Amino acid sequence: MKISDILKTKSTISFEIFPPKSKDGDISSIYHTIDELAKLNPDFISVTYGAGGSNKGKTVEIASTIKNKYHIESVAHLSCITHTKEDIDSICKELKDNNVENILALRGDYPVGTTASDYETRDFMYASDLCTYIKGNFKDDFCLSGACYPEIHQEAACFEEDLMALKAKVDAGAEYLVTQIFYDNNYYYRLVKEARKIGITVPILAGIMPVISAKSLKRTASLCGTSIPYDLSCYLEDYYNYPEAMKEIGINYATRQIIDLISNGVDGIHIYSMNRPEIAKAVFDSIPTVLKELNHD
Repeated sequence: MKISDILKTKSTISFEIFPPKSKDGDISSIYHTIDELAKLNPDFISVTYGAGGSNKGKTVEIASTIKNKYHIESVAHLSCITHTKEDIDSICKELKDNNVENILALRGDYPVGTTASDYETRDFMYASDLCTYIKGNFKDDFCLSGACYPEIHQEAACFEEDLMALKAKVDAGAEYLVTQIFYDNNYYYRLVKEARKIGITVPILAGIMPVISAKSLKRTASLCGTSIPYDLSCYLEDYYNYPEAMKEIGINYATRQIIDLISNGVDGIHIYSMNRPEIAKAVFDSIPTVLKELNHD
């Protein structure tokens, strides 16, 4: 089933996982993660693609297992900056053969030591190019989605420029959007408000990553360009050397974000699970009734 069809009837709850990194290619540990996340009855689980596409084979394998063994809708991330049209054809055909109907279309990060100028003659420069190509060559085989940035993409000159790039992605075929991590809900509300003003009407799911340690929070903020609100930064300083306390604070903070988002009519909650199902479960256990209210159960 396509995620866009689910979103026509309800607000969604979903998770993101990533192929485990191992020297021998063993990914068996991910199936424990999926086992535990499945118990939380998500609407879908997305599988990341890996830096430079290094995990693409594992992404297809994992997305196929989620769909065909666990009978949960899966979304396969697909980045394009290093790929040719032939590469994309091959991956899309493999996904189709495995009954995976949903793709998160991404540009992907430039490989280390390269810049945008190194890819000007490539088949794909932007995620919108990938959306256009898949829509043109695979018709209605896939529901496409795109990423968006409440605090703007780090390469954008300003918020308005980022919004126009987002509209291009939607116009090219993205049927819903998933935000990058944010810790201040006001950025999400601004994004939705301004997106609607310029004609972006597709659902915008809120991406939430519970903090599991002070160190991981700092690293995430640095990599994603995500700001840390004052209250969360105070907790960070006070409990930096108390990892268990910081984990509790992170779970509590995420639940507060989710409560606020649901109260304000969010289109869906997408939890970056970090392959830590116990963290997702702790969030769910904290607000079971609130989560039911998301869909008026």
